[in-house]
Amino acid sequence: MAEPRPIPEGLMRPAAEPAEPLAGAWPRLKYVVSHAIFWVYERGSWQYDVICGVILAFILLTPRAWFNDRPSLGLSDLRHRQGVIEIGRTRAGAAYLIDSRLVDSLNLPKPDDAVRTILQGRLKHPVTIKSMEPVLDKNNVMLGYSVVVTP
Repeated sequence: MAEPRPIPEGLMRPAAEPAEPLAGAWPRLKYVVSHAIFWVYERGSWQYDVICGVILAFILLTPRAWFNDRPSLGLSDLRHRQGVIEIGRTRAGAAYLIDSRLVDSLNLPKPDDAVRTILQGRLKHPVTIKSMEPVLDKNNVMLGYSVVVTP
C-alpha cells in the first residue's frame, strides 16, 4: 500500500463561512414592493405588464360575496313617484311594487291604508287592493310590497 502524500499548499483553500441565505433578500423585496406600490416601472416593461395583469385578475376573479355589496331594492327618493314601480297590467288589474320606506314614511296604522293612499295619489283615481304581499330579501328584511289592484 502506498503512503499518502501531503497536498501542496496552494491547492486547498479553507472553506468560506456560509453566508446567511436571506441576507440580500430583504432589501431586494423592499425595492420590488416599493416600486410596485409607487408604480415607477416604465410603460411597456414586463414589470408594468405584470402589475396590470395582477390588477385585472383581482377585478375579474374576485368573488362578489367578498364585498357584501348587494344592491337593495332600487327604489329611492321616498316622497316621490320613484318609490312605485308598475310591474304589469292584465284584465284583472295592475301590479305594482312599492318601496316599504315610502309606506313607512306616511305613518299610517295599517300598511294597506298607506299603499292605497300612495297608489291613489299616483293614479289619480280610487283603487281597490286585490292582494298585497311583502317583498323580503334573503335576510328577511322588508324591501317593499307587491300589490295587485283592480281599476
